[in-house]
This record gives sequence, C-alpha cells and structure tokens, in this order.
Amino acid sequence: MKKVIVLGANGFLGTKLALTLTQEGYDVIAMVDGRFPYDSLKGEKGIITLEFQLENLDSFEDNKLFEEVDTLYHFAWAGVNATKRSEADTQIQNIQYGINVLRFAERFHITKVIIPGSAAEVGCSQGVITGKELPSPTDMYSAAKVATRFVCQTYARQHGIGLVWTLITSVYGPGRDDNNLLSYTIKKLLAGEKPSTTKLEQKWDYIYIEDLIRALILLGEKGVCDKVYPIGAGENRQMKEYVEMIRNIINPSLPIGIGDLPYKTSVVDNQILDISELEKETGFRPYYSFEKGINITIEYFMDRIGGG
Repeated sequence: MKKVIVLGANGFLGTKLALTLTQEGYDVIAMVDGRFPYDSLKGEKGIITLEFQLENLDSFEDNKLFEEVDTLYHFAWAGVNATKRSEADTQIQNIQYGINVLRFAERFHITKVIIPGSAAEVGCSQGVITGKELPSPTDMYSAAKVATRFVCQTYARQHGIGLVWTLITSVYGPGRDDNNLLSYTIKKLLAGEKPSTTKLEQKWDYIYIEDLIRALILLGEKGVCDKVYPIGAGENRQMKEYVEMIRNIINPSLPIGIGDLPYKTSVVDNQILDISELEKETGFRPYYSFEKGINITIEYFMDRIGGG
C-alpha cells in the first residue's frame, strides 16, 4: 500500500484527489489549512488530516507520520479566486511557498512531488500546448505559476527531488461552483435568464474532474520526473459550441447572449493541449466526453437549485 500527502486538501481539487486516492487503496495524509473547512475529509477511512500553513511548513518536527511517504501533491496555492488572481503581492508569495514545499519533501525524504500548474502559463502561445513552449502568461496568477515552476525545477534538480509539473486546462464538474463560463451559463439558464458572453471564438479544452484526478494519480505512479505534462481531455471546440450545447441540454428555446460583451483584449487566446506524452507514459485515456460530463454537471446544479 502506498502512502501519499495531499497538501492543500481543503479545496475542490485537493479534496477530490484525497478521497479518490483512498478508494484506490492509498493511505493519505490530508494536510489542510485550518482556517478553511474540511468536514468532508473527517472520519474518512484511510485519511489522516493534519493542519498546516504554507508559511510555517518548516516548523514541523520529525514525525513518524511522514515515514514511507513517497509522493506529495502540492495543491495549496494562495489567491486562486478571481479577485485575488491579479494581486501581485498575493501571487508572489506562492513562489516562496513552492520552495517551502520542496524543502519539506527533502527533509522527510519524499522522492516525488507533483505540482499542478496551469495551461494559462502559455495562454498567449496561440499554438498547441505541449509543455515545451516558452511561457506567455496573461495575468499575475499565471505569471506566478511560471516563476514557481522554474524556481522549483531548479531547486529540485539541485537537491535530488523528483518534480513533475502539470499544465492543467479548465476543469468542470460537480463541486465546482464559481463564476467560470460553464457554471455561470448553467446557473443562468436554469434560472430562466439569458447568459451574456463575448463572441467565444476561442478554441478550448475542458476536462471533467474525474478524468483530471485519474491523470494526477497516474502521474504519481508513472510520471517521469523533471517533465512538464499538459493535462486535458485532448479535444477542443470553440467556446461558443460548449455554451450552445449546455443551452440545448437545458432548453433549446432559451436565448443565449453570445457576443453581448466585448473581449477584454484584442488577442483571442486558444487553449489546445497535446496530451500524447501523458497518454504514452502513464496510460491515461479520458473517459468523459464533454457531453457526458456536462450532463452530470447540469444535474448537480439542478439538484442544488431544486434543494435551495
């Protein structure tokens, strides 16, 4: 049985990863920020919760709890929500936090660290994202991801830590309820209101949460260290097609305001991912088509709205 740490297990992705790992037979140390709720992890078989804060990871004393841990997932990132993504001071903290995580891994002889980066790190590349292109971040969040990647890669090479960096595309599914395009559209349409968007001409890759978690577990098992792996569904369509599909599932007669809003910039970015190396080296195959995943997601929101 393998033993792993999920650092930042309070959040949408961290919680789902921790719970899925236990179902796969792993022992999981879910390290959580005590300032935020983590009730869904309490009492789960195979999960030990441990409170921490990124700024004081070095304060942990030698602990038998960390013995035989071979993989650490770092999901603790300050400033993920939309209001914080452009705050320079908040995002810059994450660079130091990344080093704190690697020092923690080094101290407790954890040989593999997996860090979720973002496809937005190369958001202005206009080409297919392979993980080998030059960075082209579009905001402070993605710029801090780029900086953290290069700083952590350098530190990992110098100190013999196996680091796997990922470039994750947009994630959707039950449990993610923020103002992203898909959840905004679903909630507006379920309320009988018209969603207003830009022209949505971008080609985009969306990955369902279950597929993302499977990819991350496979990278923990088989991923090659010192590599960058794009993670997506491997398919892309114009964003307006996704919105139209959601409308057609909910009610084909409802209006949608595609083109009501102007673009924020003159550049229309695409997010097209090449997942061939991920597939070749880990055996990953996306299971959920967008049609299948979005139907489940719409049902999730219908249940929430119906129960509210």
